[in-house]
Amino acid sequence: EQTCVFVPRSVDSLHMPFLTFPEPPGPYAVGQCDCFFKETWLDDSEGVEPEPVGGQPSPVPEKDEEAAEGADDVQKEPSAPKPAPREGKKMVVRIFYPVQKEGSDKYRQAKWLPDKYGASSGSYADAYAKFMWKPGTIQSWIGSLAFIPLMGNVSTKTLEGAPVTPTPEKLRPLIYSHGLGGNRSCYSAVCVNLASHGYFVIAPEHTDGSANISILPDQTVHPHTYVPPKAHIPGRAHRIPGGFTSSLNPQREPKPITQYQLRRKQLEHRVSEVRFVADCLEHINSGDERIPLPEELGVMKGRVDMDKLSAVGHSFGASTSITACKHDERFKACVAHDAWLFPMSGEMMNSTLRVPTLFLTADTFDMLWPEEGRKVLDRFVVRTHEEQVDVSVIGINGTKHQNYSDFPILAPDLMVGMGVAGSADPMKAMETITRCDTSFLEHKLGDAGGASGIWRVPEDIEEFVKPHEVDAWWRSRSQIRVGEFTNETRGDGKGKKMLNPVTS
Repeated sequence: EQTCVFVPRSVDSLHMPFLTFPEPPGPYAVGQCDCFFKETWLDDSEGVEPEPVGGQPSPVPEKDEEAAEGADDVQKEPSAPKPAPREGKKMVVRIFYPVQKEGSDKYRQAKWLPDKYGASSGSYADAYAKFMWKPGTIQSWIGSLAFIPLMGNVSTKTLEGAPVTPTPEKLRPLIYSHGLGGNRSCYSAVCVNLASHGYFVIAPEHTDGSANISILPDQTVHPHTYVPPKAHIPGRAHRIPGGFTSSLNPQREPKPITQYQLRRKQLEHRVSEVRFVADCLEHINSGDERIPLPEELGVMKGRVDMDKLSAVGHSFGASTSITACKHDERFKACVAHDAWLFPMSGEMMNSTLRVPTLFLTADTFDMLWPEEGRKVLDRFVVRTHEEQVDVSVIGINGTKHQNYSDFPILAPDLMVGMGVAGSADPMKAMETITRCDTSFLEHKLGDAGGASGIWRVPEDIEEFVKPHEVDAWWRSRSQIRVGEFTNETRGDGKGKKMLNPVTS
């Protein structure tokens, strides 16, 4: 059986567009805006008067004059000290939303890198260079000099200040979780594609240290948490068994921690942030004005269809989305782009997925945890199908891990030449990825109500994908047997590894 892989003759022969995004393919143009979400705006339990909703001040109780007489003569019980206000979650997000194409040409294109809330686009470009080459290296210094002027001028195919489309009346909400070293901007190609098909997409910028950097309006900076060089085996794609040999950040982590302990802690933080964004969506849909939205979004009361909430993510963001969908019943579907399953708990890995889930994988699936990651994915397929929940695993031919991000789109010749992107034409690879996304989500969330059926790859892209072995076996009604997963497979040096899937 032949599969189609888009192999260029050489990098020099590509001559693809540089620093250019594809046009939104759906029926809508796409608007873009950045917002700030703060949990304490929604929390009325601190004893502090909440900000008025809808501009109406809270009623003030009338003063009881008779009860007030002689009150100073009565000895009062000392009151308990008032608890300090809870800090709560606070984060910046980027919103991609559908816009009517007619008249949209009068709005200017929005910038790709964040440049709001006091943060310059140069800060994010510099953070990208440091993430790719590690801070303090010559490569990082040279990369910063090149990235800052180049990236700072990149515009997306989105519109700044354009009003959200008035139709349809309800928009499907979707939360996109970025991967390790990413931020709210670097998956714009995927998010724009989804928004052009009518989705109200929110891309949060995680504050757990997994983003390349996150800068908040109060100038709080969440830098990237770098892995010590000793945590890597030179020339190999997985981590040293036993984790780190030194502390990541003595101020934050006074004791050495393992790779799994760090990533597990970050995963829990990320999942809580995704669920917080879902909270904000509920408040936006209810008309709660404590969440400030830009004028172009207009009145969003009743316009967010929370019955069709989905989560999508790449790498670390994929495991974040999968876990959030497992534990939060508000989510109805999930798409995982080349998921990094390493940070998940053993309990999660031994469970079934709650919602219909599509896994899209690259040729170098789970390169940070290749053997065990694939076994966990196999187990998800078998156990979830047994519960009559649709799960599909599809490989995108000629892709690597970064093909799901914007970088191979923006600098295709460079990314293919560096080996960061696969042999496929990056534009065609992204087209195939987003075609799978929209087809799967439409099948599960569309008005036709196909959530109970099995999703199939659209015929027009069948030649560009390959089915996952265990998924194909299941669909052909073969019986699969998988072993239990244990945390020891992460290299803690204890216990047995998970059994290989076998047919019987």
